[in-house]
Amino acid sequence: MKNIIKIFSFFLVITTIVSCTEKEDVGYNAQEERGWVQFMDNSPSMLGAFQGAIGTLDMDVNLQVPTTSSDLTINYSLESVSGLNPNTVFSNNGNFIAPAGRTSYAGPANSTGLEYSYLGNISLDLGELSGATITEPMVFDVVLTGTSSPTITAGLAGETFKVAQRVVINPSISQFVGSYSVFENFTGGGNAPFGLNNFFGESYQIDLALDATDTTASKAVITNSAGFDWYFIDGVEVTFGLDGSLFFDDGNSTAGYPVVALFRIFEFETSSYDYGTGVLSAQGPLDTFGPYQFTLTPM
Repeated sequence: MKNIIKIFSFFLVITTIVSCTEKEDVGYNAQEERGWVQFMDNSPSMLGAFQGAIGTLDMDVNLQVPTTSSDLTINYSLESVSGLNPNTVFSNNGNFIAPAGRTSYAGPANSTGLEYSYLGNISLDLGELSGATITEPMVFDVVLTGTSSPTITAGLAGETFKVAQRVVINPSISQFVGSYSVFENFTGGGNAPFGLNNFFGESYQIDLALDATDTTASKAVITNSAGFDWYFIDGVEVTFGLDGSLFFDDGNSTAGYPVVALFRIFEFETSSYDYGTGVLSAQGPLDTFGPYQFTLTPM
């Protein structure tokens, strides 16, 4: 009787081990073609460019699938939010092919020899903007909509994986080329409402020209008009931000702030440019002298 019990117990242990091994193999199968696609978690909240920029605007697509035995078609759409409809500008056909076996899956090493470091890519050709009439920012979303496999979805139900990437295409900054009058003053404190020109008895005028060497089409250069005293250091580089802000580089500050009226570095808190009026402006404290602003108005 004891021998029968021992044999039965041994058989039960062997059966349990085999069963557990089989379950692990099923749940850990590198050949399983099931998962989702998404944009990278660490991708910027907004991508963009200015009309006139050279190259492409690229978006990486993460294929969270252990493997694929055949080519996988990944579908996406360009969905307009405001401004010109991107589907009238870009020739993208709304899909790309991930070759068989090419995924981004970060699973364990196995004997299949398949590459797990692949990222898909959606690319917008910025050269296609050259013939478009863009008078205001063109804002749209690139949205992953599905794949050619019913078991590989765009995102995953119940999860918040990123399946939409916001894109903004700004009009050319060429319309900002020209001469500007400079209005500046303190907006508070003991120096208000005067400006630096009131103290020094000067008036200011500057010229703005495109930076011909800039491939991003977002930079311009300030020069001081003949016959006028300096407000900015001559040759200041101005970068137009996609979010409507301005950054200055005159070699005196690494933080994007200019020296104004050959006086102090103006570490402004806000700045802006306006396509409708052509006005550029900045506001913030001028060192310890009080809150200050400048406005550049086309002449």
